[in-house]
Amino acid sequence: MTSMKESKALIEVRKWKAEAWREVAHLPFREAVRKRLADSSKVAERLGLRYAPAAQKPPAVFAETPAQYQTCRRPTKTK
Repeated sequence: MTSMKESKALIEVRKWKAEAWREVAHLPFREAVRKRLADSSKVAERLGLRYAPAAQKPPAVFAETPAQYQTCRRPTKTK
């Protein structure tokens, strides 16, 4: 097994993640997620970032099956 050095950036990110976890470790899951979302919203506003618009609901039917294929039987499975 070879030992690889971790980059300073990766070490820093792991520290941030551990600190973020400690902030919400005592909260129930839903409250922890809500706190993280609220914190991220505040940071986004402070930095002047805008939210992307919500995606439109996709259509119920993307395409119709051509008539020639609608009446065909499915091929039998072969072993």
